[in-house]
Amino acid sequence: MSLETPAEHSSSLDKKQVISNIFRELAKVAGHPIFSSDNTKVANHPTEEWLSQIQKNIPPNNGRRVEDVLRDAEEVFSYRIPADHPQFFAFIPSPVSPVSWLGDSLTSAFNVYAGSSVAGSGVCAVEESMVAWIAEQFGLPPSAGGQFVSGASTACLTAFAVARDQRLDGALRQKGIAYISEDTHFCITKALRVIGLLDSQIRTIRCDPTFQMDTNNLRLAISEDIANGLKPFLVVATCGTTGTGAIDPLNEIVDIASEHGLWLHVDAAYGGSVAFSSKHRSLIDGIGRADSIAWDPHKWLFQTYGCGTILFRDKSQALKSFVSSAHFCRDVEDEKEPHNPWNYGIELTRPARHMRLWFSLQVLGMDKIGAMINRGFELAGLAERELRKLPGWVFLAPTSLAILNFRFAPDGVSEVDLNSINSRVSKLLISENVAYILTTCIGGVVGLRMCTINPRTTDDDIRRVARALDHSAQASYRELYETRN
Repeated sequence: MSLETPAEHSSSLDKKQVISNIFRELAKVAGHPIFSSDNTKVANHPTEEWLSQIQKNIPPNNGRRVEDVLRDAEEVFSYRIPADHPQFFAFIPSPVSPVSWLGDSLTSAFNVYAGSSVAGSGVCAVEESMVAWIAEQFGLPPSAGGQFVSGASTACLTAFAVARDQRLDGALRQKGIAYISEDTHFCITKALRVIGLLDSQIRTIRCDPTFQMDTNNLRLAISEDIANGLKPFLVVATCGTTGTGAIDPLNEIVDIASEHGLWLHVDAAYGGSVAFSSKHRSLIDGIGRADSIAWDPHKWLFQTYGCGTILFRDKSQALKSFVSSAHFCRDVEDEKEPHNPWNYGIELTRPARHMRLWFSLQVLGMDKIGAMINRGFELAGLAERELRKLPGWVFLAPTSLAILNFRFAPDGVSEVDLNSINSRVSKLLISENVAYILTTCIGGVVGLRMCTINPRTTDDDIRRVARALDHSAQASYRELYETRN
């Protein structure tokens, strides 16, 4: 595959031909379920010498050959923890389908502006169609709308700004109160601070033994704040917590929010993908009653990073917070639809983030996507069954949405020693290139956490990892006590 510079091929026709040639080559990898340049290591870190050298690197005065720069770039990208490795179980961001990668590359190649329906007519029409379809999958009404954003952090920030403007008059902002659970993602608190809330205006509601928001505590907190002359305006429910995969009781929380006139936002960054599985969709019943929903296709719909969505039950509500224009934009505003995409969110300069998802759904189809999501549930079930066969292993939380929390905890061992053993198990598995599994802390004890959403992971992979977990735990247990004796 030859690589030409813009100076060598500057015409529109030549550009299209170059892009066509490149993508013909790239498409050859798209037949694989997941694409990775190196799936041999569960982690690859640079040396201190390499880091020191690269941090001192500055751009050259004279340009270099593309092939030479590509070789350097390949080395830079090789130093990573590959989320697409079949034995990577540490975090939620999913292994990327090569079809998404291909669509993302294609979008970048054309670099279409998605902030104006005049400047980017094609991609804006696709985004509007995609948002309407996604909203329908979540059970939102025809009035719903929204847009694609970089991820849940931006999606939640966008939603909270709208919730504030819809529920709090200017004079009430200092009295506004928002409610989250103790297992709410930390990006929620960051977003609430950005829209102007102080920590004293954020209430953290305890979770019940299944790690769901305790609705009795929520009711009590709201009643107390109202009695104290404050103004509750927002409650944030989670559909798939990062720690345990728990889904808050959405219908109950909606009822409470409606009773008191609160805006209900659902952080469905991870769990929202279940809406695209006909087999498991019932797990998120009630999500369509929310005022706003954040969802990340780059978490469990196999998309490249930077593909998130914010959905509103009533899309027109976002205009109060974001509508704006300028004299130099008058010729790129649609006369039929005066509100361009930039008026429904924070960004003015918007890439066509949705096109990678559109590309993926068109190529793979929903049956394939549903099967890939279902595979995560199957792998989690198998991992739990394998671990329960082994003596000394206990579960710290119910397995939910392909997330497992467990630990090695034989009888007669102190909590301090158990914490040490489980921490060492994680390090051993990584150092021996067996699997990337990290520790967590639930109920004050150290455990291990697995997220099994890679459709490339095989049943045999899971069985091998379960055996390796037990072998490492037993070895760490023996080493600990042999050292003391």
